[in-house]
Amino acid sequence: MSAIVSVRLNDQEKDLLTKASVFFNCKISSLMKQLTFERLEDEYDLSVINEYEKDKEAGTVELFDFDDVVKEL
Repeated sequence: MSAIVSVRLNDQEKDLLTKASVFFNCKISSLMKQLTFERLEDEYDLSVINEYEKDKEAGTVELFDFDDVVKEL
């Protein structure tokens, strides 16, 4: 079952989304869904990168040579 989400937009926001949906050849709802999930994915990726950089700075990152890993398999 699909859920329905209602979003209030002013005229300028609606016009912008309408133009974007025409550009991307999709419905406004599909565009909003796609952009939302892309943003969530980007935010998750950034959090993983930040965690890696923090661990690297702390010296707790262990790297493995690809060939060595393949040999272990």
